[in-house]
Amino acid sequence: MKKITAGLLAFLMLTGCSNIDNDQTLFVANNKEKYALMDYEGDKQTEFIYDKYEEVGSFGYIVIKDKKHGYLLRDGEEAIKLGKYDKLESIGNMIVGYDKNEKISILDGEGKELYKEDKKTEISLFGLPVIHQGKEYIVLYNDGEVLKKSKEKIISAYTVDSDYAVINFEKTSSIYNLVNEKHIEGIKIGGNNQLMDHSSKKGYLLYNRKTHEINALDLEGKIIFTTTLELDDLYYDNSKNIIGVKNQTTYLFNKDGETVTSNSYYRNYKNYVVKNKEMIYGPHKFVNDGKEIEVNGIQLDPMASFTKSKIFPVYVRDEGYQYYGFDGKEAIKESYKSAEAFDENNLAVVSKKEDKYYLINNKGKKVSEQYVRIMYLGEKYYAGYTTGSKYEVFDVEGNKVINDYFMDEGTTFVYNDVVYGIFNKSGSSYIYDMNENEVVFSVEGDLEFNEKGYFVTVDGDAYYSLKGEKIYKR
Repeated sequence: MKKITAGLLAFLMLTGCSNIDNDQTLFVANNKEKYALMDYEGDKQTEFIYDKYEEVGSFGYIVIKDKKHGYLLRDGEEAIKLGKYDKLESIGNMIVGYDKNEKISILDGEGKELYKEDKKTEISLFGLPVIHQGKEYIVLYNDGEVLKKSKEKIISAYTVDSDYAVINFEKTSSIYNLVNEKHIEGIKIGGNNQLMDHSSKKGYLLYNRKTHEINALDLEGKIIFTTTLELDDLYYDNSKNIIGVKNQTTYLFNKDGETVTSNSYYRNYKNYVVKNKEMIYGPHKFVNDGKEIEVNGIQLDPMASFTKSKIFPVYVRDEGYQYYGFDGKEAIKESYKSAEAFDENNLAVVSKKEDKYYLINNKGKKVSEQYVRIMYLGEKYYAGYTTGSKYEVFDVEGNKVINDYFMDEGTTFVYNDVVYGIFNKSGSSYIYDMNENEVVFSVEGDLEFNEKGYFVTVDGDAYYSLKGEKIYKR
């Protein structure tokens, strides 16, 4: 199966730039599962001697050999010798070193020691390290730069998305934009608050896991509401609703901090569904613009959640699948043998007969040919299977866009404003530029795309650039 890998790959790390040059390096494994660092030209910077590694921001790699920890810069230079510290961990673009007595040192991205715990220095690790020396508190960020110095006690410091940070004092908090270094100080919220999410259009969400206090702030740091609720997660959804989650329950917040709960489809605080947990066919509670309606005789998808669409599929007893709105009424005058939720293109896969699937728009109009099955590939593309394993690629208008067929599964993704597709046929992967509907390259094996800007086979045997140039093959 083709897929897009995110974050740290088990086999490979490299920088976020897409141009190939000797400054970019990656770890690869040999047949003995030992790792070596090499550049994009395929030249080894180290031998195959390492058992594990961990990327430290854009600066280098923590490496482990024979249970000894060390640190390499991106060009392979040994910045911290193996065994100098009992253990190394990353914290942002910095390194945490532990000695045999568990005493902590903070090192920058070059491996230089910045602070070390002793009788005069206390180090606390949160999302960011907090240093306490004498009467002064220091918060570090990036590769060891000072974010804040204060005589006032700093309780903790956390980040979200690596771009924003909150620094907590006993009676106030401060929020920092780590990209442009702008900040908001003196927010009248004290205690150990985590910065859970940020929206460039809405503001900030803070949560205290001990007291369960929630604070929603606007972009200027003004408190919109404060409330208390025990949560596992707190975030803005794709429509910038404030959402809280605890176990299987979703909480929708309004601008006053009041909540409603949904265990089914929802759009916002005033439009959602509450599925009856005891009776499969209801009555279920539908809420449409704040008005409650009871709906009987339908079954709701147990995995239903946020929907951008105003309509969604339900199973009507003795009739089949139909599309309903939050008003509890049938929105499309058709019944189907199967029906899926509308996707980001506002299209849905339906069927009236077995093995005859097609796409409809939100008016119920058919927009594609019939297929044995249809899989969404991402962006504006779909796989229409003409047999159980053979498919063709078509777009949101139902037009076939590639004059070929493929097997297995496929995917599309965007990198540097180009839409790419990964498709398989006869044991080879074909990489397409979907903007031009042309093959970029093809190679034997099953490829994945890494968000750092390269392809790797699923078994980690080979690595290729965006143009198909071989980086390494074991």
